[in-house]
Amino acid sequence: MVARAVQTVRSALGRLAGEGPLGIACSGGGDSLALLVIASDWARANGRSLQVLTVDHGLRKSSADEANHVAAMADRLGWPCTCLTWDDARPGAGLQARARDARHRLLARACRDLGLTELALAHTRDDQSETVWLRLAAGGSWRSAAVMSDRAPSPVWPDGRDLDLLRPCLDVTRAELRRVLSDAGIDWVDDPSNEDDRYARVRARGDLGLLSEAGFQPDRFAELGALLRPVHAAERRAAWHCGQAALVVHAWGGVSIDRAAWSRIVPAVRLTLLDALVMAVSGQSESPSRGRLVPLDAAILASTSVTGCGVQVLAGTAGTVWLIRDRGAVLGRVDHDGIDPWTDQSDVCRVFDGRFEIATSARKLEWAVLGETYDGLTSRAILDAVPGAARAGLLVAREAGQVVVLAGLGPVAGSLTAEAAHVRSLVAHRFCRRLLPQPAVRWFDEPEMA
Repeated sequence: MVARAVQTVRSALGRLAGEGPLGIACSGGGDSLALLVIASDWARANGRSLQVLTVDHGLRKSSADEANHVAAMADRLGWPCTCLTWDDARPGAGLQARARDARHRLLARACRDLGLTELALAHTRDDQSETVWLRLAAGGSWRSAAVMSDRAPSPVWPDGRDLDLLRPCLDVTRAELRRVLSDAGIDWVDDPSNEDDRYARVRARGDLGLLSEAGFQPDRFAELGALLRPVHAAERRAAWHCGQAALVVHAWGGVSIDRAAWSRIVPAVRLTLLDALVMAVSGQSESPSRGRLVPLDAAILASTSVTGCGVQVLAGTAGTVWLIRDRGAVLGRVDHDGIDPWTDQSDVCRVFDGRFEIATSARKLEWAVLGETYDGLTSRAILDAVPGAARAGLLVAREAGQVVVLAGLGPVAGSLTAEAAHVRSLVAHRFCRRLLPQPAVRWFDEPEMA
């Protein structure tokens, strides 16, 4: 059993890991510690380097000791370890969901700082079964059963915009990984929350245990997920190819849609395509339910205007429909202010509204939305390609009060500002990442900087 588990994980690492150093997320539990041990041997045999990352979540008095235990193990194996701390930990509703989001954000930011583009996680076949059961029990569709793949984009945006998560342990069980550690005489940490039935995943394990006693093998849920993953991937690839004929992604933040071509797409694929477009145009981190996408799809088909999910559908001309950012979310509405659009503050870059990355070299300029009055814009010719409703929400840079750069459109005529080359539109990048799991995917002729 041990030999099979080790060989399975090593084989998966060889298949999944690209070039360069590989990050290993390790909590000190049996699964992640076993992954670290197996990955360590794999890395040395293949001339690769590892970077270990662990999170002190601060939820238990022992959490700091657990992080130190991981750091000591990494040092024993000869790999550097970065310990991250969640400073905002607090008990209350939704604790596990908040902790998961915080953990992913901490890991994503650390990977960016360390120059890592791939991070290996120790999700097992048992985790896959539990996740499928939880999603189906909550009323999810078949897509819910195809939840975990061996390679996927980081779930946090914009922090994880260039990070891929690898799951080389999906074909082995917890018991097999723990046997690897037991045979090597290595101790691991048992998280007491894994026995606390206040948490849905713990209850799911109990449910699966009852199913097993009744003669149903819970492993079949993992098999179902494995069967549906390629179906889900095929649906997304179909959406990708349909997008080539039906739409144009614009670097300034909008999408123009050929309504006739859109109407010829199978409805299920159309909603998958729309999901990716909404995430790209809105810059939001959370995916809308497919039910919330239906009114947007209907508006595109009817060429009418509607707002929802952080975007706005606009009727255009000559059979064109526009999908733009809901400017009320950025500019504010009568009854409330707009969102704070700035995130991911760092010494390297910052991100505006999840849609534009601004390099440090361009920070001397004043970045903000254009606004309703177009203050500082001496010539409006550059706006001709943008529908009127989208113009006020465009990201611009001003110097001495004058607009010198419009993100995604370039420098204003006559401006000698070089910083326009250091503003990266993330719209097409997000669209690609949503539909295709491969790294470094590009939307046709998408430029690196816009």
